[in-house]
Amino acid sequence: MTNKRDYYEILGVSKTAVADEIKKAYHQQALKFHPDKNPGDKSAEEKFKEATEAYQILSDSEKRKQYDQYGHQAFGPQGPQVDYSNLEDIFSEIFGNRRGGVESIFDIFFGQGGGGGRRRSSRTGSDGADLKIEMTLDLAETLESREKTIELSRLEPCVDCKGHGGSGRHTCSECGGRGQVAYRQGFFTFASTCGRCSGAGTTMKSTCAECRGSGVKRAKKKITLTIPAGVEDGMQFRMKSEGDSGSGDGGRGDLYVFVHVRPHPRFERQNTDLVTDVTVSYVEAILGSEVELKDISGDTLSVKIPAGTRHGALLRLRDKGLPSIETGRRGDMLARVNVDIPKNVSSRERQLLLEIADLHATHQKGFFNKVKDALG
Repeated sequence: MTNKRDYYEILGVSKTAVADEIKKAYHQQALKFHPDKNPGDKSAEEKFKEATEAYQILSDSEKRKQYDQYGHQAFGPQGPQVDYSNLEDIFSEIFGNRRGGVESIFDIFFGQGGGGGRRRSSRTGSDGADLKIEMTLDLAETLESREKTIELSRLEPCVDCKGHGGSGRHTCSECGGRGQVAYRQGFFTFASTCGRCSGAGTTMKSTCAECRGSGVKRAKKKITLTIPAGVEDGMQFRMKSEGDSGSGDGGRGDLYVFVHVRPHPRFERQNTDLVTDVTVSYVEAILGSEVELKDISGDTLSVKIPAGTRHGALLRLRDKGLPSIETGRRGDMLARVNVDIPKNVSSRERQLLLEIADLHATHQKGFFNKVKDALG
């Protein structure tokens, strides 16, 4: 059974508090109990961690919903196990995108000042950037999963120095290998990227002439993408580790693929269903008929128009739509009937239509007379 305090009580907000109220309350708590303002005060440090944990749960709508329903037990017998590795995102959101301040909090919260378990990474490089490409498909191309080969320009490890940037790597004398230099301003400790090693923590005795010490060089690469059947306009896919190569021992970035689907001249997409128009004469609509039209694949289909079909009626052709990206099951094709009413008719047609009108009038008159007689 967990002995954790109530998260709303920790932040001093009600259970109906909105996101902005929760953020403001955490901001106040974080500033109040910041270890820089309370040096050596273990109680303040614990309250700082406690407030951060509460904010991390209550600022996440799904976690907050679970907590409201089941309390700490919603996350297991020991309560929620908070992942403090994403504190950078939390602090950036609350305090702004100030890298130095965030790094200072990491040192205090987990490292030298805070006594926690997190240690600064000893990596001697930085991760590569994410890349973005856009791809356009015809609607018919979404019927099946297909592979597309694309060529893109991205940073690759330098062949000459094997990505090291040079030779004779040694610890930077300016920052002692940390990649940052720290300075204090009032209550807060700030950090900035070391200007000597550009944050790498090490410097080279001999710099690679080919990549100028960066360890990476731009090159063209071909990549094969698998586009799933049923993809929709605006969908985005991530290809992990297919972005720019990082420097030193940094990892690769990701590649994001944004898909656009061109509108079709004959079909309107409604999820997995396809709507198309079929035009019939008013005679065909009244008497019924059979017409031909092409589906999205280009195959010719025969569509039966039932007698008495009204303008705008939808006739369903099963399994002739698009596949679902989740299940693969195909939707339907809907033929929307447009009844063509001519503006001008021949004299013979006019005569026949007048005769039909007379028949309708006689029929209706006879019907109403029968009703009148029945009612007495």
